[in-house]
Amino acid sequence: MLKRIATIVFLASCTVALAHEPRVVPPGSVPEISFPGHKTYLLSESGATASKVAVLELELPARTFGAPPHVHSKEDEHFYVLSGQVEFLNGDKTVSVGQGGMVVLPRGGLHGFWNLSDQPAKLLLIVTPGEFASFFDATVAEIRKQEPNNPKLVGEIIARVAASYGVSLHPDTIPESAVPVLPK
Repeated sequence: MLKRIATIVFLASCTVALAHEPRVVPPGSVPEISFPGHKTYLLSESGATASKVAVLELELPARTFGAPPHVHSKEDEHFYVLSGQVEFLNGDKTVSVGQGGMVVLPRGGLHGFWNLSDQPAKLLLIVTPGEFASFFDATVAEIRKQEPNNPKLVGEIIARVAASYGVSLHPDTIPESAVPVLPK
């Protein structure tokens, strides 16, 4: 009997593993999510694999703010800098990370990012678990629905949508070095 149960469990796990098909994401094949401050591309959604990882690419223009200080309660983020130079807030410290550098941000930690340089930056963002990746589409949809006319209202929408994902924003902790690139 125990052997039969073990066989059923094994076969069930194989079925789950095979339910996710391999796929290739060719360059330029993913539609842009016009998130405020940076272009976002969802390369692989959380449902693509059993591990529930989401992979996104972010394009951060020169001298722009990427994300205000915030805390995730449900997910971890890994940022790999594909090109350019990006400033990251990690707790109360700011660190500059260039091409080939990676920042690992476990849930529960205060963090944010921005580009102070005169060159654009490109980031690969890996989110685990990846359900948070839908935050970008949800935020853009809400902005389009409400048509806010100033950055403060956009920020309020972002904060409200973020809260629904278990993310709290902490704009009062924006470092002085990031102030020049804040939206006006």
